[in-house]
Amino acid sequence: MRTLRPASTMDDMADPRPAYLARLDAALVGPARTRRSLVQEASDHLDDATAALVRAGWDEETAARRAVADFGTVPEVAASFQTTLAVAASRRTAWLLLLVLGYQPFLWDSGLELASETHAARPDWWLVGALDELIEIGGGLTLLGALVALVLTGVGNRWLAAGRVTARVTAGFTLAACAFVPLTCVAMTLAAGGWTVGFWGLVVALMMLPLSGVAVSARGTLAAA
Repeated sequence: MRTLRPASTMDDMADPRPAYLARLDAALVGPARTRRSLVQEASDHLDDATAALVRAGWDEETAARRAVADFGTVPEVAASFQTTLAVAASRRTAWLLLLVLGYQPFLWDSGLELASETHAARPDWWLVGALDELIEIGGGLTLLGALVALVLTGVGNRWLAAGRVTARVTAGFTLAACAFVPLTCVAMTLAAGGWTVGFWGLVVALMMLPLSGVAVSARGTLAAA
């Protein structure tokens, strides 16, 4: 007695497009939304190519197989799409870095004034002043770097064709910033004294945890690049 194949298996054998798209989706690494968009783009292309061949007189199964063969192998297409995913991931990472660093001046100087609390015990010690200056300069350069990354992966991508190198540089810069900012702030706080348990709670909740999330995004960018 012959064993019948499941209908889904028979359909996959008749039409290679679903299996091809599934392999392509599995091969891509990066933001889910962009990945879905790229896979949908590939699906639309295969559907259009298949339809054109059917209109030319091919049967649908053969037309689908020819369309898949002409489109390229999964590794070839994935390599092309992966650059787009890497740039999208780096742009998301740059936005997150800019967002988290953007409200830090409010925490330390103009809003919660955490800096004044750290200066309470030893406001005139040279090390405190030096670290404070380092934070000001480093924070400004970090914000500038995040803005440059956004320009390169956004509008600038039309002329400079940002690729995986840009994504890796953005991710590396972001990881360095995620280490530099909290380390210098903690060093200044410990040097100045005057901190409280509530102060550390605010630092962890409003700086360290958000920057940890940014670092996770940067590591995802490296994986995509």
